[in-house]
Amino acid sequence: MKKEKFDFSSWVKAHVAEFKRIIWPSKDELIKETVSVILISLVFGAIIFGFDQIVTVAYNALASLLA
Repeated sequence: MKKEKFDFSSWVKAHVAEFKRIIWPSKDELIKETVSVILISLVFGAIIFGFDQIVTVAYNALASLLA
């Protein structure tokens, strides 16, 4: 099996062609999606924080009973 030589120019041409096929979102879509990602992240962060607080309180209560 013969190894092909790396051709940088064809590699760049292939990447430029793929780059032209990208469909970029509009400014409104980008803002809407960014806001939704931030809000969802904050909601999940609050859920995880609340769960962590509940587990911490339960662990401390259990530890104080056994100590």
